[in-house]
Amino acid sequence: MTTIVHVVNQFFAGLGGEEKAGMPVGVIENAAGAARGLQSQLGEEAKIACTIYYGDNYFHEHNEDAMKALLDAVRARNPQLLVAGPAFNSGRYGLSCVEICNAVAAALEIPCVTAMHEDNPAVGTYRDFANPRVLCLPTTETAAGMTDALKAVAKFVARLSRGDKIGPALQEGYLARGIRRLERTDRPGVDRAIDMLLKKINHEPFVTEVPMEAWDDIAPAPPLAQLKDRKIAVVTTSGVVPWGNPDRFKTYRNTHWQKYNVAELKELEPGKWEAVHGGYNVAYMNKNPHYGVPLDALRTLEAEGVIGPGKLYPAYYVIPGNQGSPAVMRRIGQEIAADLKKNGVEGVLLVAT
Repeated sequence: MTTIVHVVNQFFAGLGGEEKAGMPVGVIENAAGAARGLQSQLGEEAKIACTIYYGDNYFHEHNEDAMKALLDAVRARNPQLLVAGPAFNSGRYGLSCVEICNAVAAALEIPCVTAMHEDNPAVGTYRDFANPRVLCLPTTETAAGMTDALKAVAKFVARLSRGDKIGPALQEGYLARGIRRLERTDRPGVDRAIDMLLKKINHEPFVTEVPMEAWDDIAPAPPLAQLKDRKIAVVTTSGVVPWGNPDRFKTYRNTHWQKYNVAELKELEPGKWEAVHGGYNVAYMNKNPHYGVPLDALRTLEAEGVIGPGKLYPAYYVIPGNQGSPAVMRRIGQEIAADLKKNGVEGVLLVAT
């Protein structure tokens, strides 16, 4: 019988809600919480050896420690498969599920299955990883669809445990990862391309063989009037952070943002700030952090009266933007926007690299 490990957050382990989000990684033998529902759907196909749980906040705030504890717990059970979630439309939970699946698939070389709503920000990260051993199944937005989600997961687990070949996403029903495989076909590409073109011209349905990501069309906000009376903040993707990188940003594919207080500073002194970024040569930014956070120029504008007294927000927002997933960056933008709005900020200077 196939051995499975099921990974869930503290809520779906039945250990508490947001008040328990700081809970560290733990293990419950056999199936617990949502894993009981999965075990019921699996029947005799597979056995859940244990349920590994963690707090949503703990995973993201102590990522390295959490991931090590999770990998150690999974290795100790030596499973043939891992299941994480379902996460539905929960961004924090979804991101942890995708990261755990990717890490376990890479370290143990076993299939991993997760599930979430297609608009979950973590779907972008799943596609960025493009890990052939990780499958993400679509779910409803909320846990009201838990039973159907677990049925779908159980079906894929059963197929994987039997060693069935899993076909393309469009055929099998999982979310596409952007992986393209060479296959033999009885019709050359030029004929298939002409067929698609004719169908498009005639407004008939067709499926492209090279899907393109659709980008949001965002209308720019109108310019601010009476700038000196407006509260202004700096947001940057340059990765400029206090020396030592206290919040452990990575040089690429970051999933969290931070803000740093500069209220008492007139400038960013080299040697006290550094750039964490894998998309450009950070040596120049380290010599002059103002390339990423132009605090010196903003203080000059304050002195000249262009920016009114007390109108420069006392902290700047930052994330290293290198290889950022559009879905994740959209979620981060929404979170930063909510914080800006809460603090009465009316305009933003966005410093990119």
